[in-house]
Amino acid sequence: MRKILSILLISSAVVVRAQNHISVDEYRRAVVDYSHTLRIAHSATLAAEEQAALSHTGLLPRLDAAGRFEVALRQHAGVKPFSFSVQPLVVQTIYAGGARRATYESDRVGADAALSDEFFTQYEVVYAADDAYWNLAAARDRLRITEQYVDIIRSLKRVVDARFENGYISRSDVLMTDTRLSEAEYGLVAAEQAYQVALHNFNVLMGVEQAVGNVPADSVMTVVEVPTRMVLDEILDRRGDFLASQLRVDQALIGVRLARSAYLPQIAAGVGAVWQTRTPNTHWHTTIDGAVSLSVDVPIFGWGARRRSEAVARQQVAMRQNEHDQLRDQIIRDETDAWSSIENSLSQSLASRRNLDIARENLELSTYSYNEGQLTILDVLSAQLSWLQVYENALEAALNLHLAVADYRRVTSTE
Repeated sequence: MRKILSILLISSAVVVRAQNHISVDEYRRAVVDYSHTLRIAHSATLAAEEQAALSHTGLLPRLDAAGRFEVALRQHAGVKPFSFSVQPLVVQTIYAGGARRATYESDRVGADAALSDEFFTQYEVVYAADDAYWNLAAARDRLRITEQYVDIIRSLKRVVDARFENGYISRSDVLMTDTRLSEAEYGLVAAEQAYQVALHNFNVLMGVEQAVGNVPADSVMTVVEVPTRMVLDEILDRRGDFLASQLRVDQALIGVRLARSAYLPQIAAGVGAVWQTRTPNTHWHTTIDGAVSLSVDVPIFGWGARRRSEAVARQQVAMRQNEHDQLRDQIIRDETDAWSSIENSLSQSLASRRNLDIARENLELSTYSYNEGQLTILDVLSAQLSWLQVYENALEAALNLHLAVADYRRVTSTE
């Protein structure tokens, strides 16, 4: 049985050798390149930048032109039936209560906030990639171990059947072995299904077909580098969503100025000219007339509209500030939870690896002792089940450690 166990360990390591193996770094890049979430965030950034550029045009002079061409249906002697006029006009807003400048500043801050959100979204996408990668690696390792477990029981069944035929054991040993084999085969089907689900998610995130055959190059039991814990101020400086939240507070403060500007005087100046035919148009003679204009609009009384508009804008500031403070508390909580998960998962992983060596040795000794007639079949089956459970615990602890480290990197926005 020791030789059988060694053969099974070797054969299980080559199950997917023909497939395309991808490292975790390669998979992250593929997911980032394909991610629709990141593309949406990038489009939002571009839209915000274009909006800021559009607002800037409100600070510049505006050139307009109007034209008119007429044909008279009733003709008069000596009068041409046609007439036209062309009127170009240059208008510059001199003062609009600060609305144009405030709008531009608000949109500029909004563009910076969108860029910060996009920066943080990339870490969210990378975390999703890590989650899919290590879950598939764990599902594959579980499938291999389950296959190995089924093969171990089948090997034991051959020994039990042979001993039963020779009259060395009772029928009950055969029945217990058959029952355990059926349970193991049922578990193998469940492990295969879990692997296929994880594989689908793995491929979908990077936009490839299932038939391509991409699989993780790393086992979930791969040693993971535990990051150094970061201080809060450093985390807040790195978090793009926290910076975006602060920028939205600034944007809301600009909104107070913008609300006030609608109730301040508006001054605009214009320079224009009119080129048109004379009236009546007898000889196609035209005239050019120039004009300079200055318009002033002064709101006088609006039943407290200005005060209420400013109050609404100030409440927006309060809302944004509370959201900013709430996000800070959430980051503190997430960092604490993520670090606790790393510590707990690391302890579980170390303990499960030690237990795995013990369970493996116990399985070999139990199998050998059964062959020597020193233990019952129940002892061997118990040792096999214990080995499987310990191995599954080791895989679960290793997966939790990988995901805890990935989550901490997401929370702290680090590579």
